[in-house]
Amino acid sequence: MTDEQILMKAPGRFGGSNYDEQKVQNALDDLPADLTADRYMEELLLLLAEDYRPYVSTFINFESTITVNNQRPNAKLTLPANRKLHISILLDASGSMKAKINGKSKMDSAKEAIQHFGDKMPKNAEISLRVYGHKGTGSNEDKPLSCRTTEEIFHGQGVQTDQIKKALEEINPAGWTPIANALESVKQDINPETTDSVVYVVSDGIETCGGDPVRVAKELHESKVKTVVNIIGFDVDNEGQKMLKQVAASGGGEFISTDTGEALEKYLNKAYEKLRGEWTLWIEKGTGQANIQKEKKQGELNRTRETMQRLMNQENLNLQAALNYMKTKKESSLPWSDIYKKIENRKSFAWRYADETGRRLYNEVSQNGKQVYDEIQDEGKKNVDDLTDKTKN
Repeated sequence: MTDEQILMKAPGRFGGSNYDEQKVQNALDDLPADLTADRYMEELLLLLAEDYRPYVSTFINFESTITVNNQRPNAKLTLPANRKLHISILLDASGSMKAKINGKSKMDSAKEAIQHFGDKMPKNAEISLRVYGHKGTGSNEDKPLSCRTTEEIFHGQGVQTDQIKKALEEINPAGWTPIANALESVKQDINPETTDSVVYVVSDGIETCGGDPVRVAKELHESKVKTVVNIIGFDVDNEGQKMLKQVAASGGGEFISTDTGEALEKYLNKAYEKLRGEWTLWIEKGTGQANIQKEKKQGELNRTRETMQRLMNQENLNLQAALNYMKTKKESSLPWSDIYKKIENRKSFAWRYADETGRRLYNEVSQNGKQVYDEIQDEGKKNVDDLTDKTKN
């Protein structure tokens, strides 16, 4: 029989909590006086063997692999697959964006910052870029056209954001500022399966088309796909800042005021760092799960091994007591020395099985846990470092 088959035998009648010294001695008195050492050992085990079956079963069925429920990123820069992120960028293309700051138009500065931001997007995030105020002129005659027009000029994955620059090239500042209409249009851009939605509105002024951006931002924030609306005020006067702050507050986001393209880019980098935090959390969650699983499995193995060994010690003591009792009753015919060796061999065999099997599985768990931990740590750190380098460019 295999080691497991030997140890999986049923326990003796007086094993474990059923032990009763007097009943054991009565049973020993009934044994014939002319048995071989092997037969005496069999009879002793039928009386006093401990129950190792639960612990041997644990070893036999033990799964030493470590499985982390936190899908790794692939070679490309991505967010964890169970997160579906949608990022909407709304660009004000009203006539006031023609104004220059430090020799460069607000529009050109905003385009450069948005393109730079887009280059750093998670590659599997869904990105949409929508412009408003780019139709008509600032005249009252063109106001209806300008106010009702908002256009999504890019919609794709973060891996495709090199197309944003080309899409922006055709956009020139022209008309009025329909912020509410642009926010309303975001609703149709968001995939229903989205889990996280963020909007960045880049504007240099207040709503001028009679819409209610505060209400629409609130609706977005309270919708089924909860959306956070952030407002980036680009060289906005005090009156405009007051209104745009209300929009951001109702949208659960923040308002930031910038007055140069460099400041705008700095803010977008800050927003991007928040996205990079997804990777840091992914690493922490994955390595934490790996460690917890490893320690839990190792603890179970240690308990199983130690419990088996305690039972072996107790079994050995009970067998030795039984042998000593038989020696006083059957001294002339009892093969005492041979039985004693078999009792000690039984203990050595069972102890060795528990020790070697427990330690082997313990080492497997350690190696598997370290491998999973290192894979998550290495891949995650590589991507975080890559994102860190991009924020410096």
